[in-house]
Amino acid sequence: MKGWLLEDPKLGPRTLQQKIREHYKIKVHYKRVYMGKELALKQIYGDWDTSFDNLYKFKAQVEMVCPGSLVDIEHHKINDKIRFSRLFVAFKPCIEGFLSGCRPYLAIDSTFLIGKYKGQLATACAVDGHNWMYHVVFGVMDSETNENWTWFMQMLKKVIGSPRGLAICTDAGQAVMTGVKEVFPEA
Repeated sequence: MKGWLLEDPKLGPRTLQQKIREHYKIKVHYKRVYMGKELALKQIYGDWDTSFDNLYKFKAQVEMVCPGSLVDIEHHKINDKIRFSRLFVAFKPCIEGFLSGCRPYLAIDSTFLIGKYKGQLATACAVDGHNWMYHVVFGVMDSETNENWTWFMQMLKKVIGSPRGLAICTDAGQAVMTGVKEVFPEA
């Protein structure tokens, strides 16, 4: 299955079951194919727990090679196991570039994450002197709630402060607007 999953990791167990039947002329039970697919994906991409543990290595590496950057990882415990809550990343050069070379304008939005674990990828972008999009910060959160957006805006304010004349453009979603009003009332 590894070869097929390398070509298309979205192949479902039924499709894989059919491919095995056609290629090897054997019938494999659905559950065995499902578990085999999980094992193959783990061998190809690594497991989710290791990926979570690598976040802290990522944070340490960013702080070491790019001093002044901010990587904030929040987690909670369920049955004495640490579980990811949300992440905020602001690279120092991006913040300095925004503050010294961009208009005081931020477009803030999020998009859905798909895969085994769902969530939202939030971002704040500016417009540079060439009228090109300029990445400022990004974050990952479980959903678009008032609490998550307020947290995202607080982290954003922590790194950019309150630039004079700041304008913030959003998709007018209730949660993101609440975060903007609470943290950047002057914007």
